[in-house]
Amino acid sequence: MAAMSDASAQPDHAPFDGALASLGRLAPPFEIDRFGASFGLGPARASGVLNFRFCFQEVPFTACTERRNDRPVLRLTGDLGHLPYTIENAARRRRLRKVLAATRRASGLHWEITRENLIRASGEIDLGLPLTPTAVIAGATTLLLRSRPYLDLIVGVASES
Repeated sequence: MAAMSDASAQPDHAPFDGALASLGRLAPPFEIDRFGASFGLGPARASGVLNFRFCFQEVPFTACTERRNDRPVLRLTGDLGHLPYTIENAARRRRLRKVLAATRRASGLHWEITRENLIRASGEIDLGLPLTPTAVIAGATTLLLRSRPYLDLIVGVASES
């Protein structure tokens, strides 16, 4: 049997060594937008942007975290469906517009009816440092709980026959 050289006897651990070195440079808690998943194999995601989607009270939301002045900010946008046209349901349209007028004053979110006649709610919150999964969930929960009675009312009125 031929003798193996030292170089061929050793498996290539370079990617794993880079990953461990990457982790060693970080101090907990790990900021999810800075850490990325580079593990030394390429540049970490430096954009500071993290996008995800979820549903709350059957309303689909998109969420985005980004850094402003080096502080993480979470922005949520929820689409609550279409405002019915008068010919479709005049009474429901009037009730929805009335509820929307009240929510604009008191909910803490920005409410609009888009050009496509879509009812949209949006808001943002400063998450503070560090940007961790817990901070993102706490920020989203804070925004949604502030506006939950308004969301419930709009969803209820919108789903009336």
